Parts: sequence; C-alpha cells; structure tokens
Amino acid sequence: MHHRHRKLLLNEADQISASDSKENSRRTVKPLNSPLTSHDNWLNSMRLLSLAILGFLLAAVYWVGATVYSERIEQDITERSSAALSEFEPDVSLSVDGRDVTIAGAVESDEHRQQIRTAANSVWGVRKTADALKIKPKAVVTPFDFNADYENQRLHMSGLVDTDDTLAMINNIPKALPPSTTISTGEIGTGAAILTRSPEKVETGIAALTQLNRGDLKITDEDFILNGIVSHEDRRNTIEKLIATRKEALEPLNVKLNIQIDPYIGITLACRDAMTMAMNDNTLNYKVDFSSIEPQYNDRLNQIANVVNGVCAGQVTQVLVESHADFTGGEGYNQGLSERRASTVEQYLAERGVASNQIAAFGYGEFRPVASNETAEGRALNRRTEIHLSIENIQISTNAEE
Repeated sequence: MHHRHRKLLLNEADQISASDSKENSRRTVKPLNSPLTSHDNWLNSMRLLSLAILGFLLAAVYWVGATVYSERIEQDITERSSAALSEFEPDVSLSVDGRDVTIAGAVESDEHRQQIRTAANSVWGVRKTADALKIKPKAVVTPFDFNADYENQRLHMSGLVDTDDTLAMINNIPKALPPSTTISTGEIGTGAAILTRSPEKVETGIAALTQLNRGDLKITDEDFILNGIVSHEDRRNTIEKLIATRKEALEPLNVKLNIQIDPYIGITLACRDAMTMAMNDNTLNYKVDFSSIEPQYNDRLNQIANVVNGVCAGQVTQVLVESHADFTGGEGYNQGLSERRASTVEQYLAERGVASNQIAAFGYGEFRPVASNETAEGRALNRRTEIHLSIENIQISTNAEE
C-alpha cells in the first residue's frame, strides 16, 4: 500500500512538472514570424546607437593620433631638409607636405640643380621630392674694350670699361697731360666685364701712348696692345721701361708692343747729326725734393740751346721739357714739384735764346716712372727732366739716364 501511494505521488509530481514546463514554454518562446514589441525596438536602437558612438570615438582617437604623429613627422622632415639644403640658400626654398618635399628657386646650372636634388633626396624619411627649380638665364656680359689713338698731340678715347673708378680715371687724364694736348672722346660707358686693376691698366696705356709721335692703344679683357711710331730708339726704350715698371698692374693681360722708329724726315743732315749728339744726354736728374738744376747739367742744356738756335734754326718746331717725380710725398705735392722742375729748365733755355713759343714745359708728377719706386735707385731715376726736340711734330730724343 505504501508502495502504491509513493507511485501515485510520483505521477502527480510528473504531471505538475510537465504542466509548468508547458506554461513556461508558452510564456518565453515566440514564433519566428511574430511581430517585435516597442520594447524590443527600443533595445535594438540602443544597441545600434552604442555601437555608432563607440565607432565614432575610436575614429576620433585614431584621427587625433594620426594628425599629431603626421605633424611631428612633417616638422622633423622640414628641419632635416632645411639643414641639408642650407648651403644652397638663399637661392633655394622648400615646402613639406607630410613626407613629400617640394624644392623651388632659381639656380645657375643643371649641375647645380642636380646637387640640390641629391641633397634633398638624401634626407631619411622623405617619400617623394618634387623639383620646381628653374635655371637662371645667363646674363650677357660685354667684354672690356678701351681704345685710344694719338697723333700730333691730339688724343682721342672711346670704348666700354668696367667701373665708375675707371671712368673717373679717364676723365682725369687731361690733368696729367700738357695743356697743348687736344683731348676728345667718343662714347665711353661702363658695365663691361670686370678687369682687375683696370684704372692702372688704362693709365699705363695712356702714359705710353702719349709718348709716341703717333699710335693707337687697345685694352681688352685679354690684351694690352700698343702700336705706334717714335723718332728715336731711346724713346721706344723709355716706353718699354714704363711697361716693365707696371708689369704687375698689367697682369694677366697679354702685352703686345709694336713700336717702330721713324727716320728723320725733312731736316738737313747737319741738323740731324747735331740733334743726335745733343739728344745723347737729354736727361737731368735731381736730389730728393729739389727743383734747381745741378751745375753738371749746364753744358748739356747749353748744347741743346745752341742746336735749336744754330744749325737747326727754323727746323726745330718745339722744345718739349717733361719733368717727373718719384712717389716720395703726396701725389699733389709731387705734381707741383715736377712742374717747378719743368719751369726751371724752361727758364734756363729761354735765357739762352730759345724762343718761349718754341718751349712746351710740363710736369707729370708720378705719372710716368721709368723705374721702380720701391728702391732708392729707382726713385733716383724717376726724379728727372727729359728734353725732346720736335721737327714738324716728330720728336727727336735720346734718353741717357744717370
């Protein structure tokens, strides 16, 4: 009986359990095609919104991080690229976009351009180099070209020189020549290719040219060319000494001298012989800062006066007295000293019968050295007066210097 009662209890429990299970199943399980409630829709919307916000936050974090990192990379590449291209400034500039570099500017040549590109590409981390460089147009430089010709105390100059200093020196040439010299100029401009020590080169050329009876001078950026005629070999020697003294100033030009000796023309044989003898010693030298004539030169000057007034009377058209100084003292003082020396000789010859309208006396200061002013011996030779006789504008001279 007890066993039967237990069995009845178990069956009842099973029935209750099965009934509860069915009830729960009816409460929680819905068919697949059953409609969603508003509560379900709300839950789904919240889930989607949460996912969207999370995605946005992740994207924002990534964007901020990428931007900061990119700016640091760009700054680093800018600094290192600027350092690599610093030697090419200010001709070259650069701009950086991320890891891409653009170089711009104007350079002298393709070779220079390639050097800049190589330097830019050598910077670590650069991804691409854009070349916006341009080749500068080559400026057209006109060569230095100075020309002058001289005849019968008429000097004409023209050409294109380099600087205002050279032009100023040309404009001052009248101050260094006798007043009887007629000077004219063609077109003389500046802007030529630079020629080192060009004022000295032009000055030397004019100093040499105006010692010719006639001739021409050409100075370029390569050559120094002097052509002309003199009346005696010693005059040519004087010009050659001038060129030798100024050798350093004339470098690196090719110096070309073509100086011919013109024979005596239109004078008697007796006059020619007398002039030759008188001109064998036509130079007077001086002590430092002296302008008076040393007694040993009196006979020399007397002989010249006798030739002009005697055997060559009517044939000698001019007695040219040219006095010089060394560079001891100031340039202005030396100019005055040389003029006093010329005036003293002019007065001496006039007192011995040479007509004043036949004498042309002029002081050249330091303008025409025949020896180096760096030595005592050279300065002694530069302190001098030379006398030249002219026959129909042809100078007869012999320079025998002590």
